Amino acid sequence: MTSIAERAHAAAVFLRYSTELSLYGRHRGEQYARITVRLAAALALHPDQITVTPDWLRRRTTPGEPVLATATCPDTGEQYVFLARSPLYNDEAFELLGPCPECSAPVPVAEIRHLADLGTHLARPPLPRGDALCLATLPDTFPRDEGHATACPYGETS
Repeated sequence: MTSIAERAHAAAVFLRYSTELSLYGRHRGEQYARITVRLAAALALHPDQITVTPDWLRRRTTPGEPVLATATCPDTGEQYVFLARSPLYNDEAFELLGPCPECSAPVPVAEIRHLADLGTHLARPPLPRGDALCLATLPDTFPRDEGHATACPYGETS
């Protein structure tokens, strides 16, 4: 096990190199690297187990476009996809994407700030279909997320 100082140094080196080598430019590269480090720390993973990509579905023309971050479990290979809706703000929760119970599209199903939030979400039963769906347990962005299928009753465009 490495010390806190060694892990902090490794994170700083990761930020510097990721920023310099980014295919998306220096500014966006730094933003993606910070998201990677922040999610890795929240989930107790190494930054190499996080992959960050632009979210082409939820794009906007303002600074801080949404970003998808995929965390891969080093033991099982299972992947979890998180949305950083406003990546310029380090205090914003990540949104775990999961299937909508109506349209099966990947939409926000939980707000994740730390590992215990993910544990709480995973301990719940799957989201029910129809009227039994309790919107109070879902992120505020669930009903208006662009990920819903066009005909989904929860989608903003329905």
